[in-house]
Amino acid sequence: MFKKVVIAGVGLMGGSLGMAMVKGNMATEVVGVDPDRENLKQAVRMGAVHRAADLAEALPGTDLLILATPIGVTLGVLEMAIPYLTPGTIITDIGSVKGRLVERAEAMLPSNVHFVGGHPMAGLELTGVVGAREDLFEGAAYIITPTPLTNPTALERIKGLIEKLGAKPIELGYLEHDGVVAFISHLPHLLAATLVNTIANEPEKELLLNMAAGGFRDTTRIAASNSLMWRDILLTNREMVLQAITRFRSQLEEMEKFIKDFNAVELVKILNHAKGLRESLPENRVYMNKCQEKNQRGK
Repeated sequence: MFKKVVIAGVGLMGGSLGMAMVKGNMATEVVGVDPDRENLKQAVRMGAVHRAADLAEALPGTDLLILATPIGVTLGVLEMAIPYLTPGTIITDIGSVKGRLVERAEAMLPSNVHFVGGHPMAGLELTGVVGAREDLFEGAAYIITPTPLTNPTALERIKGLIEKLGAKPIELGYLEHDGVVAFISHLPHLLAATLVNTIANEPEKELLLNMAAGGFRDTTRIAASNSLMWRDILLTNREMVLQAITRFRSQLEEMEKFIKDFNAVELVKILNHAKGLRESLPENRVYMNKCQEKNQRGK
């Protein structure tokens, strides 16, 4: 499908992409670029990339450059890459905020290099390539954010790659994407972290945390994600995240009012509404199904 692919940032996500591409024969050569040399060596050992290289050495002749770096440095890496890009190269990313990146990429790239914004809706609370897995994207939604300037051939090739990964390509405008993920990804992380910190600030926090059962652990699982990565995400998507917080606060205040008023009817109604919506959500990611099956066998 591709002759040469360069993955800049071979962590959990970049490593999982590379592993799927290597094992699925989606590229003749997958080259890893990463500032952490030990992580890069591990990526080669795991088969997440065929070989490691510096950015300037890796880029000439590249068909596809995947920017899998932390969102705070993605634009800087893209700027460094420009002098070494080959005409016809396609560039995509996996970042969870699109606005500024898409606008800057289209402004700075030469007309014969094509950018297609991307964001796989998958992940784990792990860092580094050691957590990478080839089935991470199977069954997951994979958002792409084309604009009127997006090259049609480049767009189709990225769609084809996503489908080869076993994911489902979904097209959204880049600003629409940022609004959507503020609610379904960024706000949940804020809530999980806030819930953990609420317990941590209680006088009997040790007792509370020691007694934490499955509900608390499931609800706060994502709070274990990389803090620096989430700092950059929340600040980069600041306006959309603040809107999501305002909407959530309104819902929380409504529930608080029902409890204060001892309004059992409305409380049941709102809880049932949430229950129905939650039960309608499909869990179709392969690795999650495997985890659930494993947990059931262990019971």
